[in-house]
Amino acid sequence: MDGQECGENGRSEHAIDIFPSQAGLPWATAISSCRQSKYWQVTVDTARVFLSLFAADESSQQIFKSRHSIAEIARAELANNMEEGWVKFPVYLFSEGDKQRTRLLAVVNVFIFIFDDFWEMHNIDYFSEVKSLFVDRMRPGYQPNEQTRTPLQLLIDNAMNEIRSLDCGAGNNAGEEMIDLMVRFFERPPPPKDFPNMEDFLLYRHEDAAVPYVLGCTKFALNSSVDLNSPRLEKYLRLLKDHVSVANDLGSWAKEKKAYDTGKVIYMINAVDVVKALLCLPTDESAVAMTQAFQLQIEIGMDAEIQRLRAEESLTLEEWRFIDATLHVASGNVFVSTVMSRYGGEEFRLY
Repeated sequence: MDGQECGENGRSEHAIDIFPSQAGLPWATAISSCRQSKYWQVTVDTARVFLSLFAADESSQQIFKSRHSIAEIARAELANNMEEGWVKFPVYLFSEGDKQRTRLLAVVNVFIFIFDDFWEMHNIDYFSEVKSLFVDRMRPGYQPNEQTRTPLQLLIDNAMNEIRSLDCGAGNNAGEEMIDLMVRFFERPPPPKDFPNMEDFLLYRHEDAAVPYVLGCTKFALNSSVDLNSPRLEKYLRLLKDHVSVANDLGSWAKEKKAYDTGKVIYMINAVDVVKALLCLPTDESAVAMTQAFQLQIEIGMDAEIQRLRAEESLTLEEWRFIDATLHVASGNVFVSTVMSRYGGEEFRLY
């Protein structure tokens, strides 16, 4: 399966093609290529600015009176070679955006990872303070108190306004939808104690892995008017959501298991763990192997659905452009999970 199958017409000049397997990297997907944004330095610089503000923000230090405040999480990221971590995600997942949209994607990426790390470390009730100080100001119609807001809150407000102004100029709702899906991610419920089947797990994991938000970011990067709820795209996007969730879990398994076993996080939400439990597998290694096979089976389904859509000839050029971009979301997710230090990819670090 090749991301180029949808045609070159929808590709932007804002990214380049890369072929990880040709570079000798372990490549656990049949999607042969990735795309890398040319504005990777903008992404890194923007993330550093916002992390520095989170680290210094007084309210971030007060949330909460525990050993894991928002400010402490931000300082740890700044101290740990942040450009080799989750900062990479917009560079490889949303690579078609222009420079301005890439910068704004870097901003919301910081929110996703900082707040999610805090969410995973605390009981869900503790997250209400994060929502009242930061998340609520992202909602449409929010009126900030300009006399009391911090430099961090000012930049958050400015970023939200800039995203919405791009929508006005483009005549679409891509930015607003991205913001709405981000807020929805922050409001997800905690996981159940167990999952009776893989379907229930995947439906929860789509939300827990922020996959709807990822699709919103893809739409925003493309400056697209595509309908994320289109019946024509429903089956393909369901498979894509499954793929992103499972591939992410494979990439993060070792890190997440260690964090859970040592008490650093209070939730274990990972496909490898679910596969092991559902199939009563004896070892983690066998569970990883079965989950890898499951990912490849999902890719077979994605390829079959693309072929069906091609034969049907019912999609618009904009919808094909979106499918092409989401194939590179899938391959970019695998690539980042391979090389990212957060998931133990230091051996394959890019220099």
